[in-house]
Amino acid sequence: MEVSVENAGGLERRLKVQIPAERVEQAIEQKIKRVGQHAKIPGFRPGKVPMKVLYQRYGESARGEVAGELVQATYPEALEKVELKPAGRPNVELGDYKPGEALEFTATFDVYPEIKLQGLDKLKVERPVAEVTDADVDKTIERLREQNKEFVEVEREVQDGDQAVIDYVGKIDGEAFSGGTGDDIKVDVGEGRFLPDLERALVGRKAGEQFDVTVNFPEDYGSEDLAGKAAQFDVTMKSVNEAKLPEVDDEFMKKLGVEEGGDAALRAKIKESLEGEAKNAVETRVKTQIMDGLHKANPIEVPKSMVAQEIDRMRQEALQRMPEEFRQDPEKAKELLPDEQLRESGERRVALGLLLAEVISEKKIELNRDRVSEKLDELAAQYGQAEQAEQIKQYYKSNPQMMQGIEAMVMEGQVVESLLEDANVKDKKVALDDLMQEASEQA
Repeated sequence: MEVSVENAGGLERRLKVQIPAERVEQAIEQKIKRVGQHAKIPGFRPGKVPMKVLYQRYGESARGEVAGELVQATYPEALEKVELKPAGRPNVELGDYKPGEALEFTATFDVYPEIKLQGLDKLKVERPVAEVTDADVDKTIERLREQNKEFVEVEREVQDGDQAVIDYVGKIDGEAFSGGTGDDIKVDVGEGRFLPDLERALVGRKAGEQFDVTVNFPEDYGSEDLAGKAAQFDVTMKSVNEAKLPEVDDEFMKKLGVEEGGDAALRAKIKESLEGEAKNAVETRVKTQIMDGLHKANPIEVPKSMVAQEIDRMRQEALQRMPEEFRQDPEKAKELLPDEQLRESGERRVALGLLLAEVISEKKIELNRDRVSEKLDELAAQYGQAEQAEQIKQYYKSNPQMMQGIEAMVMEGQVVESLLEDANVKDKKVALDDLMQEASEQA
């Protein structure tokens, strides 16, 4: 078998393979003999059909099947011969294939880049340090009260913070438009989640009032039919509801999972939760800086085939958070999330994956199985009761793909810790709110 390699530029390689005619014809003969053992041809007993007749009847189909089988069989042999490790599946093209002649094929694929890690001792990390104060606990309690608020109808004008219940009909040039009509719509005034012009027009209105308001849709509005246009809305104020926050009493605490211990137990639980969130935020911030530094210090070319696979994976991840119509229509999903929009992130993910693998190899980092168990316990504990947590753990353990995900998280953490040993780390005190705001923006 003759094998040669061409550098097609960058990481792309063309592997040309020529399989001797003798091997091809021998494979075809064996294939036809196997077929002949069971072939039913008029005038002949099974297993007694002359080879000439078998060739006439099955030769062409056998030749096609053998070509595919020989490519699959010889491709790994050829790679081993030239000592190449492809990054992804090859694109295989058969050459002209004539009886009695050698079989030729070309496999085009990417190879992994050669990586020589550098700059690991020059990585810089600014590690945030945030203390959970009593004031942070107070703010959290107020946020929890806000999340559990109820609305009570009042007889007065709408103010910011109220909930207005309205009916409306929107028209453009006197014609109602799709999606422009609503009944008993609840608008949280001042939150900025509704059409700005309409939301502002509600302030100062009372229940029972009917009024008109002009709404200017922004140029980048989601609907092309409405973007940049002005619409007239006929609005009826149905009711004005005032927010009432719950008292921090036994009932409120019970909702938050505090059965006994009163205010002190509630505050202790909130502080523990905030400290856990802060710890995760710090770890995320540190990891991001380490990854950014590693990537910047080690620019590498990445295999296009791996990037294409990563783009598909990212699109599938995004689709899980989209309406069903996009998940059922791959073409629509690709229009919404085209390759070019995802390419930069895909290339970064692939590059970091290759760099982390090189760090693991160079530093001889082995997966810590105890940490895997701890991470599994941590994930299961989020589901509350001990019985439920145990069920979740068993579910993870029975799902190899999920366990691989947990192992990958743990290994990534070990790599970050290893890189931190050589990095220049400086601690910086930050307010908890600032830390959590940054974490939220990164997410």
